[in-house]
Amino acid sequence: MKLLITGTAGFIGSNLVRYLLSTVDDLSIISLDSLEYAGNLITLETIPGGVASERHRFVLGSICDTALVESLVAEGLDGIINLAAHTHVDRAYYHPELFIRNNVEGVLNLLRVAEKCPVGRILQVSTDEVYGAAGPDNPCDENAPLRPGNYYASSKAAADLYISAALNFGTIDAVIVRGTNNFGPWQYPEKLIPLFTRRILRGETLPLYGDGRQMRDWLFVNDFCRAIWLVFTKGVRGQIYNVGAGNHITNAELSRKLVTLLKADPALIRNVADRPGHDFCYAVNWDKIKGLGWTVHTNFDTALAETVAWYRDNPEWVETIMKTSRSNPKDHAFFERHYRNRS
Repeated sequence: MKLLITGTAGFIGSNLVRYLLSTVDDLSIISLDSLEYAGNLITLETIPGGVASERHRFVLGSICDTALVESLVAEGLDGIINLAAHTHVDRAYYHPELFIRNNVEGVLNLLRVAEKCPVGRILQVSTDEVYGAAGPDNPCDENAPLRPGNYYASSKAAADLYISAALNFGTIDAVIVRGTNNFGPWQYPEKLIPLFTRRILRGETLPLYGDGRQMRDWLFVNDFCRAIWLVFTKGVRGQIYNVGAGNHITNAELSRKLVTLLKADPALIRNVADRPGHDFCYAVNWDKIKGLGWTVHTNFDTALAETVAWYRDNPEWVETIMKTSRSNPKDHAFFERHYRNRS
């Protein structure tokens, strides 16, 4: 089997490649990543066989590049798994046009290429945020209306709707996976768990949005990778599959867990101005993927401790990523603008 997997130099993408190369013997992967925003080639250096091997080839480029995508499809594929996306809610607030370009136009480009050339199955990795705010007492199933509450979630919802339209034409095979908040090793240090872990290790304050009562369902990335592969291989054409973990905790509670794990002073936690339009909670019902045989394998507290230990023990990776970000004028401008009064 030969797959094109996009966004592989990012967090979930690199973990998916690592998982597949370790568990699926008859698989070769073409990795496509533009190395913009959260993508960095160093994240792929520890995959089985390395970046360049008989089973893995890295290609620098964007899913928005029609000619490039067509050339890769022409090699003969059994499927495409799309993880290429800008994912940061705060960045989307300042520059929604970047999210439209990559998250919407990029997906549309994949679909148009697939309409002309056989690509096998397309799996789109989406997010629970497309449903908008919901609580664990009333979770959203796959038929719930899409009510995204921020520009990032809106771009992912738009991409999902384009896939639904393409399926209606009857020319492609596609499925969608909507996961809750992923965490684990190799996550971009701007995200909450690696960001707070790094700041604790440096003795810096933890900028907790608002009163910290916002709640998320935390899903370990290895469990999500298993879900992606199960849906790709066993999911029904045109169907959407939610993936959750049942690990709803508040941001304040998560911050305290991180402080405790690293034996730091709780006074490091500081409440700062909330983000605009901050959804209180997301929650999904994932009975549908359970019907395919998927269950959560990972205990949250165990996985959180292992994740924190990974960031603590891999400072070279973290600092390499941060150095790259600081050298990028767009990243530097965002950090200055957004975090200036939040630390």
